Parts: sequence; structure tokens; C-alpha cells
Amino acid sequence: MRKIVLGISLLVATTTFAQKDELKTLKKMYEKEQLTTEEFATYKATLSKLESIAATEDDKTASNFYKSMSPLVEMSTLGAQPNPMQIAKILNPDAFSKMVDGMRSTLDYETKTGKKVFTSDINETIESFKPIFTQMALAYNNAKKYKEASRVFYNTYKLDPKDVSNLENAGITALQASEFVDAEKYYREIKAIGFKGTGLSKFESNEAEVLKTIAALSSTNNNNEQAKIDFKEALALNPEDIQLEIDHANLYYRMNDITTYKKLITEVIAKDPNNAKLQYNVGYLSLADDEKLVEEINANLKNPKKYEELMAKRKAMFSNALPYFERAHQLDVANEDTKTILRLTYETLGMKDKAAMVK
Repeated sequence: MRKIVLGISLLVATTTFAQKDELKTLKKMYEKEQLTTEEFATYKATLSKLESIAATEDDKTASNFYKSMSPLVEMSTLGAQPNPMQIAKILNPDAFSKMVDGMRSTLDYETKTGKKVFTSDINETIESFKPIFTQMALAYNNAKKYKEASRVFYNTYKLDPKDVSNLENAGITALQASEFVDAEKYYREIKAIGFKGTGLSKFESNEAEVLKTIAALSSTNNNNEQAKIDFKEALALNPEDIQLEIDHANLYYRMNDITTYKKLITEVIAKDPNNAKLQYNVGYLSLADDEKLVEEINANLKNPKKYEELMAKRKAMFSNALPYFERAHQLDVANEDTKTILRLTYETLGMKDKAAMVK
């Protein structure tokens, strides 16, 4: 039994010494200004070995740090002045994201434990390389690679949360890339930071615009219940924004809450009576049950009483829609959709002379 225990003790001791050897090797190579490609291969092999034997949280954190810094170490193999293409190949958005996550987790661990082994080095790296990271993001943006630009802007913000311009740029480029889930996340972070107190002047967008964007994004992402809240907040700061009110109403239309949609859109029409599209939409919604009603009428051709009842119901429905179609046509006489449905409405109501006049 003693031999077994002794064997385990020796194994632990051997592993501990091995970890120290790996850490020394990595530290020495990391601190070199320039590495050859062969030395970087050794760096990666040593790191891989350390990852497999690291037992303590301190050693795992060290392993995480050296792994996260691998792209920067690899860049040292490119010479004193690597060109942007070489840098972009190594420090692509995926690699950059992993590097940032590793740096942040190392900083968080050392803040929690009070063991500041790598903190100073990470902060110096952020200070030194932040202009390069920003240039990377701008280069992607200029090349219209908006998704990549957004990710780099956001990760640069994560490295230095005091500079909120990178968060705002991440949101803008995510919108340009149609990455709406990410865009919503970024704009909600902007909202959470707030527009009062420290950092106010750093945001180019104002609070009213940000809330409008969040409402539009939550609606686009089908976060419908949250979107209801977002639109109310946005409208509180944008009470005269007709398009925002229309978008708010459209949210309920997409949710098939036609009653609320009609109520909201009617309020909008009262504010904007010369909007031909709105007039058309309200009239069209008034005919929402027409297809179903026609099916019932056809099914009751041999039932005169029911047939007449359904026909009267259909005419009442078209009578309700008529003023909206007439107003839409008056505002936009060239619109073919409006002319078609206006003629149909006149014909359904027996106004053949008026139908003939719609050219």
C-alpha cells in the first residue's frame, strides 16, 4: 500500500515539475520580441502539453492566458513590420474573439483572487494593440464586410469598456450586416449604459434613436412581448414619429391581433390623413373576412334566406371599406392596386357607373 501511495506522490510531483517546465518555456518564448516559425511551433506544442497536465486553477489560468495570446505570438514571426494582410490572416474575427475572451477571463480570475500575474501584461497589450484592432474593424467596414467589422468592434469594446464608441460601431455594422440578433444585443447594451452621467458625450446616437432601433429589432427578431414594451418606451421619447406608430401597429398585425391593429392604425390616420398607403391598408383589413364569406355564400345558394343574409353582410363590409379606398385613390390616383380594389368595391355595392369611371 505504501508503494502505491508513494507512486502516486511521485506522479504528482513529476507533473508539478513538468508544469513548471512548461510555464518557464512559454514565459521565455512569450517575452521574446521575435520568434522563428520553428520556435512558434515549439510554443504551440508546449502549450498543448500544459493544457493536458494543468491541474490547479492558477496553472489553468496561465494556460488560458498563453493560449489566448497565441495570435500575437504568431504575429511576432512575421518580422518587425507585418503588412495588414498578414495580420488579418492570423488575427481573423474568430481568433480575435477567442483572444479577447481569454484575456477577459484571465483578468476576471486575477481580480477575483488578487493574484495579479498577467494583469499588467494584458493591460499593456490592450493599450498597445487597441489602435491595430480598431484599424482592423475599420478595414473590414471599408471593405463592406460588415459582419466581421461588427465582431471586431464589439470585441475591442470588451477589451476597453470605457470606450463606448466601439460598442456603438458594433451595433451600426451589425445592422448593415443584417445580423439583427447581435444588433439587438449591442443596442440593449448601449441602453443599459445609459445616456446620463459618465460617458454621455461619447455616444453619437441619442436615446430616442436608440430606443427606436431597439423596438424595430425586437419586432424583427419576433420578440413580440418585449417589442410591445420597447415600442411604448420609444414612443414616449418620439411622440410625433408617425412611422414609429405605424411600426407599432404593424407589430399587432403580425401577431394577428387585428382589433388592436385597427385601433392603433386609425389613430395614426387621424394624425396623418393624407397617407394613401395607410388609407388603403385600413380598407383592405376591413375586407379580411371576404374570402371566408364568399365560401359561405356559395355554400348557401339553395338557401335563399341565408344567402340574402350573407350577401347583406358582405355589402356592409364593403361599405365600411369604401371611404378608405376612395380616399386612397384620391391621394394616389395612379396606384393600380387601389384602382382594382376600388372598382371591385363599387361593383359589389352595385355602383357600376362609379366602377366604370375608375380608369
